[in-house]
Amino acid sequence: MKRTLTLHSLLFLASMGGAMAQYTPPDPSGFQGLIVEPYYVANAQDASDTDGSSELEEGAVTYRVFVDLKPGYKLLTVGGFPNHPFTINTSTILFNNDDRGEAWGDAINDIHLNKNSVMIDSWLSMGASSDAHWGVPKADDPDGSLVNNDGGSTGSPMLANSTSAMGIPLGTADGLYAPSVPPSITYVGSAPAMFDPAGPSSYSDDNFAWAVLGGIAGPDTSNRILIGQFTTDGVLDVCFNLWVRIPDTLVCSDPNCHEIMEFYATLLPSDTAGGGFAADNKFTHPTLCFNSGNQQVDCLGVPGGPALPGTACDDGNADTQNDVFDANCSCLGEDCLGVPGGNALPGEPCDDGDPNTANDTWQTGCICSGINSVQELATAPAVTVSPNPTRDVLRIGIADLSGERVVLTLRNALGQTVLTQDLGPMNGDRQQVLDLGGQATGVYFLEVTVGAQRTVKRVSKL
Repeated sequence: MKRTLTLHSLLFLASMGGAMAQYTPPDPSGFQGLIVEPYYVANAQDASDTDGSSELEEGAVTYRVFVDLKPGYKLLTVGGFPNHPFTINTSTILFNNDDRGEAWGDAINDIHLNKNSVMIDSWLSMGASSDAHWGVPKADDPDGSLVNNDGGSTGSPMLANSTSAMGIPLGTADGLYAPSVPPSITYVGSAPAMFDPAGPSSYSDDNFAWAVLGGIAGPDTSNRILIGQFTTDGVLDVCFNLWVRIPDTLVCSDPNCHEIMEFYATLLPSDTAGGGFAADNKFTHPTLCFNSGNQQVDCLGVPGGPALPGTACDDGNADTQNDVFDANCSCLGEDCLGVPGGNALPGEPCDDGDPNTANDTWQTGCICSGINSVQELATAPAVTVSPNPTRDVLRIGIADLSGERVVLTLRNALGQTVLTQDLGPMNGDRQQVLDLGGQATGVYFLEVTVGAQRTVKRVSKL
């Protein structure tokens, strides 16, 4: 059960915990802005459901709002502060699920997420998208989709829309992530009646706020914290205020130094009057207010364009695959381990799991392989290869031959034979040329067998 406190006590408790962590002057770049994600767009099948509600309209958009912080920073509280109201308006109403909906994200029972339209209910949050799941941008969702909708009153699948206006379909990634149980919310005042079925279309209050005591960081290294989900078929207009706690490692011994930074949708002259310590932790940011009626610019800078986070792109690297825009509109492809923007690419070290191989590297096609079944031998006779690496012709020098039979064998990084030449008995110092122009780029191993002795040379083909 959540606890209701006064706004003053909420702010005091939310900022407690750990050693004093402050510096002068505070750096507002610890808060990188709000991310508003078009989470889902309702279609006709969704709107026909009556189990969840008869209020859901075709075309209604579900927006998720995330606070984006640098690593080490924590979100303390969000809401309305004296003279800085939290406001939310819609030209119609917010959609609220009558069946299993809640006013708070952490109150949504995860066992009901597959019921009718529960997943697109409107609520406020502090990280949670259910009582068992954190909310993350769909492009950052590491475990795919849990969507298995019961179809509501019609029995046909709901939440199955895949329009480009919503980026990644929920059937691919649903933004539900469960590395741990998200913390419970503490709040002052009552949740806006807008989050009740058939609630009003507007709200403004400077004495309502919600928090996690001691502050909260995101569930992964991106440090993005979900603070609300809003579904409406009208224009959504919302302005947030929030307090951010700086990292504990940024310590300042001056008693005037600040532990928290205050961000307000509208910075008043009284907030910074006089300057100095009393004012240098108060800021504003252009993303604190969002109006869905203003045409959003996509990841390519096109107003209203389809290049949204989660949609396909080209990162320009032929060695990656499944390139998509992430939540910051960076185009990232998956490396050989499936990590977007990762370093496990051809030519980089890896582990093929075989203790009998060495110098394991990723090959073209994302095959991890090392020297397989052959060893770099230092036995006579003396063998030289040049140029190495080579683009086409490889010259092989063999010294001090005395009638032994010479066989050249070229193997790829998997140990497979790709070329063999039996030169027969040879004497003296000999030169032989191999044409590798038709071979694929990669690492090869040249085995030179002279009688009963052999030498292996590692060769790189460009």
